[in-house]
Amino acid sequence: MSKIKFQWLQLTEETNALDYLNQADYYIQLANEKKIAWKWVILCLHGALYGFAVCAAQGTNPSRLIEVVKNGKNKGREKLFSFNKVLEKCQDPNWMLITGISKYLQLTDSQKKSIRRLKDVFRNNFEHYIPTSWYIELHEFPLITIDVLKVIKFLALEAGNYTHLTKTQKRRIKSVVYQCTRQLKSSILYKEIKK
Repeated sequence: MSKIKFQWLQLTEETNALDYLNQADYYIQLANEKKIAWKWVILCLHGALYGFAVCAAQGTNPSRLIEVVKNGKNKGREKLFSFNKVLEKCQDPNWMLITGISKYLQLTDSQKKSIRRLKDVFRNNFEHYIPTSWYIELHEFPLITIDVLKVIKFLALEAGNYTHLTKTQKRRIKSVVYQCTRQLKSSILYKEIKK
């Protein structure tokens, strides 16, 4: 009988967030041909944004973003801060400025709106789909995506907190943000809405 050689998948906060970003890139490339790809762009962007926000906000102490559930069936269990709470922490100078090069997130009005629509209108409804026939107008997706990619780039590469990324991973993030933004700006949807 042969022995099984164990194989492991290792994830960190950074590699998990980067995987979401890579998957967003993949679906952005498909979006001109397949409209359903936009659903996956939204889901992957949400995961990448949340993941890189966690990386930026935790500093050297991952438990900074853990809270204990106070009520209900999960009372006493630890859980990660919510998406909204992590983003709030990323915008708080008192929370984020922990090194001499640290910066805090300063969202534009457009980015705030895009993140709100990404999460509350699209991601939540895709993730918790209620049986219905839902028609989604697509023209705002490139705008939302470009705004969110800029925020992801800041959190991953510019916040200056202890994010553990290799040089190759940093180059990949820069490349994905640049290439996706370029492709989105050359799309028919983007050109039509920008007229």
